[in-house]
Amino acid sequence: MPITTPIQKSALDAIDSLHFNQVAVRLTNSGPSEEWCFRILSKINWVISEAGITGKQAEITKHYLLSALEIYLSVDEKYFTYQAQFNDESEPHRGFQEKAKYQEYAEYCLNFSLANLCIVAACNGVDRELLMRATDVLINDRELSLSSIPLHIKYRLAERCYALEFANAPFSLFRELVSLGVITSDKYSSKNDKVAEKSNGGLSSLFIRAGLLFELKMLQHALVIIISMEKNGSITLPKSDTPSSPIERKNNSDYYKRLVDAWFRDGNKFSFAVFQCQNENPKLAAKKLLKNMSRFYFHKRMFAGTQGSWLGTLGAFDIEVESEENPDAAIYYSGENSEAISEKISANFNYAGFSVSARSLYLRHKAIRQAGYFKIRYYCSILMNMPCMLPWWADKNECYELAQAIEETDDNK
Repeated sequence: MPITTPIQKSALDAIDSLHFNQVAVRLTNSGPSEEWCFRILSKINWVISEAGITGKQAEITKHYLLSALEIYLSVDEKYFTYQAQFNDESEPHRGFQEKAKYQEYAEYCLNFSLANLCIVAACNGVDRELLMRATDVLINDRELSLSSIPLHIKYRLAERCYALEFANAPFSLFRELVSLGVITSDKYSSKNDKVAEKSNGGLSSLFIRAGLLFELKMLQHALVIIISMEKNGSITLPKSDTPSSPIERKNNSDYYKRLVDAWFRDGNKFSFAVFQCQNENPKLAAKKLLKNMSRFYFHKRMFAGTQGSWLGTLGAFDIEVESEENPDAAIYYSGENSEAISEKISANFNYAGFSVSARSLYLRHKAIRQAGYFKIRYYCSILMNMPCMLPWWADKNECYELAQAIEETDDNK
């Protein structure tokens, strides 16, 4: 079996991340949830239009506005109350004082996080003053009333909105990476790719927004560590993850070394992985993103399988969605299959240049359906039952890790 390169690994990490989000959003989505997101997106589009921003720059600005809102909305009064109650139980009459300290600390972290988001956004042509002014307008919009937004929507808001705007993002990103020649697929033919024929050149809006999401995740991961160093002069190392490969452990070690070097040698001047997504060769931009992800994006995949199996995994989800929306339609016929769901999904893949038979998609769907998405369902149950919001700068992705660790049993199938 050929050795997977860092760029190939990062590409599959990206697709796995987007597919996890795609499934999780669908499992937690409802009419009111979807309405919330589209109201926010509609208001953001109006703000961007009023500022005279168009084209792909509008997509870039939208991402950073969603990111700023995500950071703002993670400040939850209930979180401070729970922290105060915990301290009050261990030491009576201390809770009120501690709550004030938590709030003061949160204000510092909020401003620090937003300031660094502005630095990163400026690298992609988004003006700091415009970003902060527009965010303030959205936060204080009475009609939008973001103070009443449900927790499961504001948690990872930028990802949730992305999944709703680009419903087929994992497959489309896979196709774009293959068409650019960044990764390969034996199932792909550029001659049959009708999507590429309609492309205007450069990275698609879908790809740009995906890359910016990974940029945001890398920024968040860094700030969780940097804020602790800035405020406490300390750094907490993660537990050694023995199942990880030697290369993954080395990347983790190098990551912390770079932060320590910035602290001692560069006068606390931390640099962040920025996705330069404009005015650059699209293949080069994609490779730079994936190279940065190989160094700064630490992801444990939710879905097993090789690069070759991903088409089947994504197709299985498409079949499941289509089957839910058309419950009376057959998934597969061994004889005449032209009207079956699997044939429709196969045709969609063929349109994008991939030759995948309806039967192989049907068999993959059958296997995945039997196994279920139990880990993602468990993640969603944690999310939907969280008593309060975790501050953005303190979120170490524990919900995801808890879901990763759970094993399937008869009780949780």
